[in-house]
Amino acid sequence: MNPALTLVIAFLILAFHIWASRRSPRFWFLGGIVPLVWFGLLAFLWSRGQISLPADWKILVFPTLILLLLWLKGNLAAKKRELEQMKAKDL
Repeated sequence: MNPALTLVIAFLILAFHIWASRRSPRFWFLGGIVPLVWFGLLAFLWSRGQISLPADWKILVFPTLILLLLWLKGNLAAKKRELEQMKAKDL
């Protein structure tokens, strides 16, 4: 695959993940779509023998942590925004 196309696809997936993570807390699961697909892909590649956990764990941990931290940060921001809206309505 063309490296430029790969970069564009990765950027679009990351943009969707950030957008989905910042949705209302009622839709918290939307931000979990990308990490869930990532874990599924890792399980698939591991079952086919294309990745070795002892050798590749350093490469696998970084994107996993980034995805999970983005989801957490977006979820906390959405909760804070919703709380501020509730406080504004109470005043």
